[in-house]
Amino acid sequence: MGESVRWWRILPVCLLPILFILFIVSCGSNGTNWNGDQITVIAENVDTSPPAETIKLVFIHHSCGRNWLVDNNGELGKRLNENNYYVTECYYGWDDHPPEAHYDVMGDHTDTEDWPYWFNDVVMPSVYANEEHPNYENRIPNPGGENTIIMFKSCYNNSYVGDSIEDEKEIYNSLLAYFSQHPDKLFILITPPPMIHIQNNELTRELCNWLVSPNGWLKDYELKNVAVFDFYNILTDPNNHHHVEDGRIVHIVSANPVDPEHPNELYYYSGSDNHPTKEGNLKATEEFIPFLNAVYNIWKSGEMHDRE
Repeated sequence: MGESVRWWRILPVCLLPILFILFIVSCGSNGTNWNGDQITVIAENVDTSPPAETIKLVFIHHSCGRNWLVDNNGELGKRLNENNYYVTECYYGWDDHPPEAHYDVMGDHTDTEDWPYWFNDVVMPSVYANEEHPNYENRIPNPGGENTIIMFKSCYNNSYVGDSIEDEKEIYNSLLAYFSQHPDKLFILITPPPMIHIQNNELTRELCNWLVSPNGWLKDYELKNVAVFDFYNILTDPNNHHHVEDGRIVHIVSANPVDPEHPNELYYYSGSDNHPTKEGNLKATEEFIPFLNAVYNIWKSGEMHDRE
């Protein structure tokens, strides 16, 4: 009996390493890890190889997009070319669209509330055919044909969402009908970058998390031609990410922000300028390129991680 008692006393201690391993494994799923970070797995077993042939990409943006794109700042254009993407832009002043468009100069209007005026059969044929690239000179030849990938981003002022995010949700939901009619195009929403100070910034965080989450905006969307890159999240903290890690697209919101008093606002800034700094833009580029390759290959293959 004495030996039996000693074994029963030792058994729980022996189980502790096993239980710890099981706990660590469980942290790999959507939710939080042992540090308390909020981790969302967007897709698994992704292929980050660049396209074998040159793909035309149009970027609808304003000044933050320009800074992200150019060589002396975020270097996004250079990296896109290196990965076989030819860049065109719809920027300030872009008006190569029919007069029936909602605005005379659509390029001047890229706020969240403006997206329904873009994504329709009046304006988008001109976006697909666009050849302008006022801020970036491509290093690779134009392959001809239409733009296949449509990136669109609002500027930093849109990181303020007011007292509710229901109107933003309604706007984003309204776009899905158009996207579903064009499975031959890949649409990538870039969330608006944060400002240095954002009223109700916890709502901005909630909206961006909803846009990215498999249980959020795209939960019931059956096609693979829409993706979201959380530019906002990446720029709020050095430990926040939306990138490819161990073959998975993961979205990470750190539980231990470097600036704990401002976890949902722009971390990468200089002075009073709300435009992200070069450091922040370079971080976004490093995370975006593998992400883009992954979602492009998901779209082409039609294989997406099951949404829970």
